[in-house]
Amino acid sequence: MKKIPTNYQQRATESNRGDVKKISYQTNYKNQNFTKTALVYLPVGYHQSSDQKYNVLYLLHGSTMSETSFLGGVGKDQNTAFKKLLDHEIADKKMKPTIVITPTYYPNRSFVSNDYYDDNKLNLAFAANELPNDLIPVVETRFHTFAKTTNKLGLSESRQHRAFAGFSMGAITTWYVLEHQLDIFKYFIPMAGDSWTVTTDGGSVKPGQTANKLANQIKTTPYKSSDYLILASVGSIDGTSGSMSPMIKSLRDHPQQFTDSNLIYSFDANGGHDVNSVVNQSYNSMPILFRK
Repeated sequence: MKKIPTNYQQRATESNRGDVKKISYQTNYKNQNFTKTALVYLPVGYHQSSDQKYNVLYLLHGSTMSETSFLGGVGKDQNTAFKKLLDHEIADKKMKPTIVITPTYYPNRSFVSNDYYDDNKLNLAFAANELPNDLIPVVETRFHTFAKTTNKLGLSESRQHRAFAGFSMGAITTWYVLEHQLDIFKYFIPMAGDSWTVTTDGGSVKPGQTANKLANQIKTTPYKSSDYLILASVGSIDGTSGSMSPMIKSLRDHPQQFTDSNLIYSFDANGGHDVNSVVNQSYNSMPILFRK
């Protein structure tokens, strides 16, 4: 895995800075209604032509973080490492101009817990219900995406223009999205997190059963291994590699669903469980999106 260029640590020139907007939407969790917000990164040139359509990347945070953790806030001049990465990679034509959405899986901040295991039920609810039914329709109705409609058919027909990524508990959510929303997403970037679909810490505790369940779920869909791409990664000194690596190895025992071409697993040298490593992992993964 390549290291991010040192100049990417500086803000891009003003003319190469994408804009960040804030949206709100309604969702329901356990029969209670919530108004939530998400940030939306719009690449340079977005407003110049309403006829141009854009790919969309949904990026989810980890435990105790929020929708602002990657992009900071609204406007062009946010100084977060991830915002600078997007500006530079798009300006350097390393990645395609992409709309990036950073939501939160917490219904509100009262749900934040010091025990990240408590988040698992929120991760599953977000992936299975909130993402397809509440967030995506608002985003892809308002912004210039490839979705002609935001019903199941419209999202399915535009799935090759949609990616989901996540860090830590966001990575666990990414595996849930693969399991439940393969019909509307083609690309998946789980960073520093395994699948908990069988049990918590499933990648280390029950890697074989976890791989079996994911493979069997994909078998129920019409999609071939060439129809989706998983770009999994983790820092080399990140403890979550102890869960990811056994699971990835078990996934490869299902060559009809997971091949060397559609399941790429890489390490960020000396990377820990932190946003700096996420940025470096993203630097390597995002240029691959929407090209295969």
